[in-house]
Amino acid sequence: MKKIHLLTISTLFILSSVFFSACHKEKEEVLDNSANNIELTDGNPEDLIKNPQRWHVTNKRLFVLFGYDFNTPQVYEPILELLKERYGLDSDGGLILPFVYPSDFKHGARAYSSDFFNVLSDDSFDFCGVLMIGAPENSHLAIARNQDAWEETPYPVIALFPQDDILGLEATCDIVLDKGFTSGLKGDAVEDETTAQVFPEAPEIITETIDYMLALSGPLQKDSSIQNHLLQMYKNKKIHHYTDPETGLQAINHFVLN
Repeated sequence: MKKIHLLTISTLFILSSVFFSACHKEKEEVLDNSANNIELTDGNPEDLIKNPQRWHVTNKRLFVLFGYDFNTPQVYEPILELLKERYGLDSDGGLILPFVYPSDFKHGARAYSSDFFNVLSDDSFDFCGVLMIGAPENSHLAIARNQDAWEETPYPVIALFPQDDILGLEATCDIVLDKGFTSGLKGDAVEDETTAQVFPEAPEIITETIDYMLALSGPLQKDSSIQNHLLQMYKNKKIHHYTDPETGLQAINHFVLN
């Protein structure tokens, strides 16, 4: 009888171990996509074999604006192709919703950057962020209207290499990043902000920015933690605070690439 009792206990122990091991494995395999509430749509397996892609169909959209210095086909098309490969475009069910200023915002012969707000307020889109590259004049007004509509914008807003009003962007964006004169501009001459050429690091900086924005669960706080976010976002880049040339003041969320 004693032998049978020991056998029964051993059997129960083995079964319990298998059960808890299976539960533990199941827990480890659960992925948490709650940060951006991304919903994935199943695709046709045969199509995936023929056309493998690095991104998944998602309900989220990242508004990406190509503005000054980035609005000519020879500049934005290669970058857009890179974004298509990495994240997918809205037209294919992907993440990136791209716009080019001024061509996508023209009313007759004129373009209005204030129309950005019309896109951001479109209920058919579920935005997870706004990235303005070369933001044109008055684009901060559209971002301000979007802030008012939300009371607090629920996603990050970042401006790279802008040409809009600096104070307006600092007030409405989570991060503003400018290119410095030593950041690898093409050519030997230093150029002003209206004629500066796109520098070789621009595509890498854009994708690093998007990757970090997707990891966020909401907007960034405009406090000392901003600098830590910059260090994580651009690990191998040298960045310093922007100093206003007239006042000598530094905005907590405005930076310049060395």
